[in-house]
Amino acid sequence: MNPQPSHPESGLPSLVKEALQEGNCIQMVLSKPIKKKAAARRKVSIRPVLIRDKQHYQLSFTRGQQEVHENLLPGETIQRVEQLWEDLFLEGYLFTNEADYHLQKTNKGSVQLKKHAPTKAQPEQVTSHNRAKQYLIPEGVHCPFLEEIGVMSRNGKVKAAQYRKFRQINRYLEFINDIVAALPEDGTLQITDFGCGKSYLTFATHHFFTSILQRDVNITGLDLKRSVVEHCQQIAENLDCQGLSFKTGDIAAFQNEQGHCDLSISLHACDTATDAALAAAIQADASVILAVPCCQNEIYQQITSQSAEGLLKHGILKEKTAALLTDALRSQVLEICGYRTQVIEFIDTQHTPKNLLIKAVKRTAPLTDSDLQQAVEEYESLKTQFGIPAFALERSLGDHFKQLCQSAVKDSAG
Repeated sequence: MNPQPSHPESGLPSLVKEALQEGNCIQMVLSKPIKKKAAARRKVSIRPVLIRDKQHYQLSFTRGQQEVHENLLPGETIQRVEQLWEDLFLEGYLFTNEADYHLQKTNKGSVQLKKHAPTKAQPEQVTSHNRAKQYLIPEGVHCPFLEEIGVMSRNGKVKAAQYRKFRQINRYLEFINDIVAALPEDGTLQITDFGCGKSYLTFATHHFFTSILQRDVNITGLDLKRSVVEHCQQIAENLDCQGLSFKTGDIAAFQNEQGHCDLSISLHACDTATDAALAAAIQADASVILAVPCCQNEIYQQITSQSAEGLLKHGILKEKTAALLTDALRSQVLEICGYRTQVIEFIDTQHTPKNLLIKAVKRTAPLTDSDLQQAVEEYESLKTQFGIPAFALERSLGDHFKQLCQSAVKDSAG
């Protein structure tokens, strides 16, 4: 055994990322869940496969008696494994031709990496894998809400014109599946879907928690369009969806009757409506926040930077820069407010160009003074660099957020 230096943070070691990127990974296993309960994933196995002559990795998830497979390209695999490692597991094993590696998180928040002699050999040809993917909502099994919204026929067959939507729903549920461990283990889950629209993902959320996990829920879908809300409410009544209701209203004026929110969802809420949803979630002390921003115009009107004039003089580049800056600022605000935040790809760009997901999980302990100072400094630096005095999310949070930032600056000066 050859101990390697401990990594100062609990993130995925670069050695693992390189093995996955360069194709040196024969197998990888993530085990020892952070939270041991029936709903949690017990382990994840990763192995290389060939799909249409392209290198992929197949991730096999085990939870209870259920196993689900996911096939990803190397870059996507690194992102996915990094997310799973940081959120769900304490231990991992990496097998390569050169060596075996044992990864283990320590009580001090670092990762201990131990090197062993190799025990596995890379097969001469990576397994070809063109079998049908196994989904959380499987094809061929009747699903009432998918039939009701026109995605599936009564015999469980996905309609040809709706297959992309079927895949999107299942991909979305994989993200929901990932954050189950961060939600309360017992009691009724309080969930709000801001800007729910036609609500097929709201129904998917209800189906996942009630039919797959057997949890009680209180899900509220909120949207401005009364006709859409009435249509969704009718579907919920037709399906006898217990704990699911829809309301007409403005996100910015929404009052959470329960006070606390376990899971906040906002998918494609337009422009500053996403900021209103994030602010409502933060103020309701949501355990988990999932947001997929849509059009972003506010910062586009403000953005300016002498050091980046070449980037901002072209309209389309300015628009993309403003969108990225908006999401970077939103993520930083969430960090300052006590969330561990990731920005990840939601679904393939072939489905929609609006494909960034902001995922925020409430920290079990507040940021240290030094970490809070750093988060505030990074946030203010971004605003200064691009000439942004303030933006919607900051204004929506009001005095509480200002006090957080001021206390961090004061402590830094002291």
